[in-house]
Amino acid sequence: MSGGTARVDARGGALFAGGAPARAPLFVLLAALLFGLGAFVPTHLLSEFALRIGAGGLLLGMLALSVAFLMSQAGLVALGAASVYGGVGYLFAICLSEWDLSPTAALLFAFVAVVVYSAALGALIVRTNPLAFMMLTLAAGEMIGHSVMLEGLRDYTSGADGLVVNFKGAVFGLTSADFANATQFWPIAWSAAWLLGLAAFAVRRSRFGATLRAIRENEERMRFSGFGTYLPRLAAFVFVNAIAGVCGLLHVLNSGFVSPESLGLSVSTNALVAALIGGVAGSIGPIAGGFLFAVAQDQFGAHGFTQLLTGFAIVVFIVLLPRGVVGGLIEAARRGARRGTR
Repeated sequence: MSGGTARVDARGGALFAGGAPARAPLFVLLAALLFGLGAFVPTHLLSEFALRIGAGGLLLGMLALSVAFLMSQAGLVALGAASVYGGVGYLFAICLSEWDLSPTAALLFAFVAVVVYSAALGALIVRTNPLAFMMLTLAAGEMIGHSVMLEGLRDYTSGADGLVVNFKGAVFGLTSADFANATQFWPIAWSAAWLLGLAAFAVRRSRFGATLRAIRENEERMRFSGFGTYLPRLAAFVFVNAIAGVCGLLHVLNSGFVSPESLGLSVSTNALVAALIGGVAGSIGPIAGGFLFAVAQDQFGAHGFTQLLTGFAIVVFIVLLPRGVVGGLIEAARRGARRGTR
């Protein structure tokens, strides 16, 4: 194998012999440049409406990232992402309106509560097979979605009317007006997408990520080899729900409203579809998929055939690009590189 060709290490990641150390600073520089340009250039070039669509796409992409990570690393499909995404928003709103907590304290309490809930739920369901796991996450999500509609909880959740979130003071130096402003919220959403994407990338490249993939490939062999399979899966489940919790908090801060729709199955399925469109193998794919899905929904809605055209586009993407848009582009680039070396 030549020094410039790729090989796969024991952890399943791609390494580049020879030229990789020399190229690493260039990659870091390009990433920093892309981050800076993406955070500020759109705010000067795009309209407020376009920025809102884009920020919504990034939020969906972050939720898709949580779904994709669990699929690619643990071989598990979760259909309850909406219960965390919407549930953390309800907790934040209730902390403000009923318990008179400060915005920052309400934010932290809601996030910690979601993490604790995820750990408790995961402790019960991660031992099950993939099909049962998917159905149990769906059932848990539906239970929470219907619980906010109960008459006994209406004083807290306002039932089908939802809750308006307009807090006084500031969260990390930003007021509710700042979060609602599309121009100011775009850099926040962009930065959060990068941070969560890098966190998922780091976990994938770690020993923990390698353990998860080994469990996904052959759980029985891992057990016979002396590795525990329960705690790694539980930790992965809590990790992806923490990502979904951050996404849900950003959503409620930006929209200033939370309703039962944010807990609906459509939110979870949209995240799953966005992950499949972009590709589940990395961090860029799901986020790009969420962005593409949001833009497509807006364009299809303008023609009045949102569901029909969305369904058709999903079928085309999955059939023609089974590895997603990003995965397909990477594969095409690799083929071009191989042809160029012949």
